[in-house]
Amino acid sequence: MLLMLILVSPMIQQSSDIVMINKLKGAIKEVKFPKLNSENWFSEKFQNQTEKYLARNFGFVNWFIQLENQIQFTFYNKAKANGVIIGKENYLYEKSYIDAYYGNDFLGDSTIKLLYSKLKKVSDTLEKLNTKVLIVFAPGKGSFYPEYIPDNLKVVNKTTNLECCVKTVDSLGLNYINMSSWFIKMKDTTTYPLYPKTGIHWSSYGVSLAADSILFYCKNKLELTLPDVNWTPIEIKKQLQSPDNDIEKGMNLIFDLPNHPMPYLKIKPEKQSDFTSKSIVIADSYYWQLFNMGFSTKVFKEGQFWFYSKQVFPKRNNKETRVKDLNLKEELLEQDIIILLTTEPVLKRQYWGFVDQAYDVFFNPNLNDLQSEIKEQAEKIKKNKTLMKNIEEKAKKRNIPIDSMLMMDAEYILKVKNKRVD
Repeated sequence: MLLMLILVSPMIQQSSDIVMINKLKGAIKEVKFPKLNSENWFSEKFQNQTEKYLARNFGFVNWFIQLENQIQFTFYNKAKANGVIIGKENYLYEKSYIDAYYGNDFLGDSTIKLLYSKLKKVSDTLEKLNTKVLIVFAPGKGSFYPEYIPDNLKVVNKTTNLECCVKTVDSLGLNYINMSSWFIKMKDTTTYPLYPKTGIHWSSYGVSLAADSILFYCKNKLELTLPDVNWTPIEIKKQLQSPDNDIEKGMNLIFDLPNHPMPYLKIKPEKQSDFTSKSIVIADSYYWQLFNMGFSTKVFKEGQFWFYSKQVFPKRNNKETRVKDLNLKEELLEQDIIILLTTEPVLKRQYWGFVDQAYDVFFNPNLNDLQSEIKEQAEKIKKNKTLMKNIEEKAKKRNIPIDSMLMMDAEYILKVKNKRVD
């Protein structure tokens, strides 16, 4: 009887959720039950997808995954999470931050100089049109806590992207704030931790210092009209709030890791009717804390956050807004300031193509016109089901994204029309 109960318990749990089990965190891909139709049945797609669905959704599956993760962590000091490194005293890192600290991802001096030379020309052009550009180098956990990096990952320090980027922007006279070096200098003197033990982003207290620094620079050096900012009283909490334990949550363990209590506070801009400075912040995930505090919407007028220079927040008209669908030149000229904020391991992404795109807008207008034509042609192709099916087939054969294949075909069609086929 007991054996029978054990065997059927997963089925009972799957259908009724009698036992409350925490959902898995992180990039967990949902597997949906397939549709039953003749095509799916005879192609065996239904059977294969059903097998995947049952394997991912049977009762207690989340608990078994967490149990496996806990065993790997407790007995083998391994993290069953992509790119996660367990450091000394259980300080958690992502591998990319360690690589950035040691210079393993160095772009090269010439690449960095070319990037910022283009940005300098864009910045000078925008400056004449009353739009400022500010570069913010956010800190990285590898450089902030190098003492907890596992010994097997320690190598001789080489030139890093951060070192070369700071040196280059300084020599070109671009506006910038080096938060990384500033955080390291404050590390042993601040009242509260600037970085959490089991998270990858700066702490709420560190974010408040960063926000104050950016605002001071914007108001005093760049002469923007912005409100004064106060902060709510600091609350020290043993129960960490997101994202202070985001790496730990992504590991999906059964038991929480021992942690330091962390400080929490919120931004309180003073009411001011004359603050009119408009902004775009192009940034990685380090800006989410600032954005959620209201840095873009409460401090700036109609402030925008361009996440990875792809998605626009807040959404416009409650619809997903993509940067590629905007008129880049018009957007830039409407702003009082453009802020480029990236943490150390993301510097190798070169601002996700934004600098090249902005440079082309002002200095390669013919190229920009061509890109607009390609986008228009792509939209026409999307409306033709036969053409889109053909593109999907070609994308599958070449093992490339459908969007990439679409743009390639759109460009080819334009070349044929204009008799510019190579």
